[in-house]
Amino acid sequence: MVLSSVVAAWADIQHALYGGGAKSVDAADALSTLNAGYMWMGMNVFCTATYLLSMRKVIKKMNFKDWDTMFYNNLLTIPVLFLCSLIFENWSSKNIEKNFPLETRNTLISGMIYSGLATIFISYCSAWCIRVTSSTTYSMVGALNKLPLAVSGLVFFAAPVTFGSVSAIIIGFVSGIVYTWAKVRQSQMNKMALPTSQPVMSASSQSNRDASSS
Repeated sequence: MVLSSVVAAWADIQHALYGGGAKSVDAADALSTLNAGYMWMGMNVFCTATYLLSMRKVIKKMNFKDWDTMFYNNLLTIPVLFLCSLIFENWSSKNIEKNFPLETRNTLISGMIYSGLATIFISYCSAWCIRVTSSTTYSMVGALNKLPLAVSGLVFFAAPVTFGSVSAIIIGFVSGIVYTWAKVRQSQMNKMALPTSQPVMSASSQSNRDASSS
């Protein structure tokens, strides 16, 4: 999956430098935009990895259920969103009227409510996936579900179709198949392995066993 991302980045850089007969000034602007995007993506990867590993550790330590994880995840985001909104958003009546026109205000508010409810269930499903599988599996699923979006970008949104972009998508799909095959093999090997410790027995069962042995 990492190789797929590297190939995709290489394809983007090559297209920015040489695609469509780009001039030097246009190429420099495109590279500057790409560098800013890669910086934000790098920060996103670091923060997401830290978040997933920390959440799995907390779930095990606190013995959280899925609803507990969902509740505290959403609860902790409220003060952050509230403070950032007060600091960075313009809450003047003029700006509110501009972003929430009277003729579409009810539709926008309904969409926000539906989006919030969907986010709650997405958070629940994320907590369940991390608890029953692993952070690696969750990350792999999150990466794989971007591949259909990449294909739709090439088909419907006139994204440049290059050898690198197509190769990156193919490598991504192959990596998902390889990871799935490896997890299936690991599950089969675990079933075939012999137990390495003696199962815990009750006091009465242990007494009966000792009596039978004597």
